[in-house]
Amino acid sequence: MNRIILASHGGLSEGMKDTVSMVLGDVSNIYAVATQREETEGIIHVTRQLFSQFDQDDNIYILTDILGGSVNNDMMMLLKEYPKVTIIAGMNLSLVLLLAMDEESITENEVSNMIEQAKQQIVNCGELLSHATKEEEVDIL
Repeated sequence: MNRIILASHGGLSEGMKDTVSMVLGDVSNIYAVATQREETEGIIHVTRQLFSQFDQDDNIYILTDILGGSVNNDMMMLLKEYPKVTIIAGMNLSLVLLLAMDEESITENEVSNMIEQAKQQIVNCGELLSHATKEEEVDIL
């Protein structure tokens, strides 16, 4: 089974999980962990607890909010203990949906393609519209 852990600062990961649930329905294989200002348990400890609930054959994908941030750095520390885990920095809704809709094991190449698709969803819409022809404007709107 694919397990997806959304890891962020503050409420981003829980909000992302909630939004994915609105779009896809049941998301029992998606988990949200976060670093909070006044946390009682660190994010690494909480993530390790999640790992202990998973089957050894599960595929684990961790999406963090920002490359080089404290959450991303903490998750990277887990790779020493769990080298099969895939960590992706810079989560967005498109990427989470792509991962969540795939129930089979995902290859490195497929992960790369999903990241590229998610990147393509980041667009300055005003600029897109200003460069569109009249025909394209109708399609965009």
